[in-house]
Amino acid sequence: MDASIFDAMPAAIGFGEADAERVRSLESIITPAISDIADNFYEWLLRREDARAVFKGGKSQLERQRGLLCEWLHELVECRAEPSQGERRGKIGSAHAAAGLPQYYIFAGMELIWQELERRIRATVVDSLEEKLESLHKLLMVELAAMLERYKQTYAEQVRMFERTAVEEKLTRAEHLAEIGQLAASLAHEIKNPLAGISGAIQIIREAMAPDDPHQPIVSEILGQIGRLDATVKDLLQYARPTPPKATRVTLDGVVTRVLTLLRKEPSLQHVRVKYDRRDRDAAVYADDAQIEQLLFNLILNAAHASDDGGVIHIGVTQNNDDVQLHVRDEGRGMSPEVIERAFEPFYTTKARGTGLGLSICRRIVEVHGGDIRLESKLGAGTRVVVALPIGSRTERGRSKS
Repeated sequence: MDASIFDAMPAAIGFGEADAERVRSLESIITPAISDIADNFYEWLLRREDARAVFKGGKSQLERQRGLLCEWLHELVECRAEPSQGERRGKIGSAHAAAGLPQYYIFAGMELIWQELERRIRATVVDSLEEKLESLHKLLMVELAAMLERYKQTYAEQVRMFERTAVEEKLTRAEHLAEIGQLAASLAHEIKNPLAGISGAIQIIREAMAPDDPHQPIVSEILGQIGRLDATVKDLLQYARPTPPKATRVTLDGVVTRVLTLLRKEPSLQHVRVKYDRRDRDAAVYADDAQIEQLLFNLILNAAHASDDGGVIHIGVTQNNDDVQLHVRDEGRGMSPEVIERAFEPFYTTKARGTGLGLSICRRIVEVHGGDIRLESKLGAGTRVVVALPIGSRTERGRSKS
């Protein structure tokens, strides 16, 4: 690509054989100065913090880059249209892109080289000085255009490679998650029925025991562990085999009130207070009532697990023109940016217990309802989850858009 530019640019700026001859006449002045010019350029470059950061190869990388610049300057002043000159020019542009140097360093570098060459040439007695300087400047502009073109090509290739790698990783992860989901569903199905049988048998044993039997606490603990295992199995089944929503008109105030009533005796909520702002108590959406209930269950339990003793969980519903927003905020430990980035990933958890499916299930529920869910969190300042659900049924939303 830079070869075509090298063919087109000379004609565009009026660089011809006479100009090439003038540049060649300066060889005896420029050649002895090439090493100093290269040193001055890299001394200037390394004074820039962002430039120093990209030279991770150390001294050896700098030496290679310096050698490349010197070779290019030698071939430049010879002013011969040879393949090696185009290759060198291309390598300089590619090297800048590959190293991560911003494109403006090519502009700045070329300007510094031009200033140094002009200063040295003007310090020497030269016939037709201005004409020769003009020819040299034209040639540098042709070289600059070719370097920038190769920079653009290399940068575009890097972006394409990055995007392709990201897509491949995403597809691979999706395939793995699908396999895990199928396995989880099979295991959950095999565990669920025997688990119910074990729970029933233990309850019969407990009923037959005297109230003051010393084994009562042990039996209660067994039932508690079975309950926890049953909740895990339900999470696995819900994630692996989600059911399509059956939408009806759902008043969110009713869902929040119902969930809070059901969670009243939940152990993890005994050490916190819940404040519910009921200003928009008539806010309603078309949704699957049971799935929205599950969504709120998960969000409130997550908030409780993240809260310290005496903490407060804030719940609110806000109706806007296009959607209804459900807010759940805790005053707990908060999350780092790294945890926030992965929080919705299936099976990812920072808890000692849990499947890591709670937020994944929440996002799936919200997405199948055409909504959006986001996290706002800061370490030491708590976490706020915002769920936006569209107003009206899909049919109504389609009519409003048309």
